[in-house]
Amino acid sequence: MEQLPATPTLDDLRREVSRIAGGGGSFQDITKGPDFRAFVPAAPDPRLRQAGRTAAHAERGAFGRRLLMQTGCGGLVGELAKCAVADRGFPKDGDPEAVRQRLRVGQAEGDMFEAVDEAELDWLSY
Repeated sequence: MEQLPATPTLDDLRREVSRIAGGGGSFQDITKGPDFRAFVPAAPDPRLRQAGRTAAHAERGAFGRRLLMQTGCGGLVGELAKCAVADRGFPKDGDPEAVRQRLRVGQAEGDMFEAVDEAELDWLSY
């Protein structure tokens, strides 16, 4: 650490405060408000797709059939899909509420209901 003179000047103090605060040596006068004229919005994220119309219920297909196709999916949704494939009474043409009712009848754990909620959001986004 460099030693400051016995009586530091204002420039010396500014430089030391900027160094400590990580300002890269530039000093910002806090008595003046920030200058927002140089603000440039961030570029659009290319990973996000354009929001468009979601498909109607008839166009997107039955929730139960969509869930049965997700056996390769990881996490709770994949586990729910595997259980649905093994269940003969699973409502293939049912909506999410019919699947929840089937889980209630089978006394499923709470995690499976969370998986239905997650799968429903995915199904509704199409």
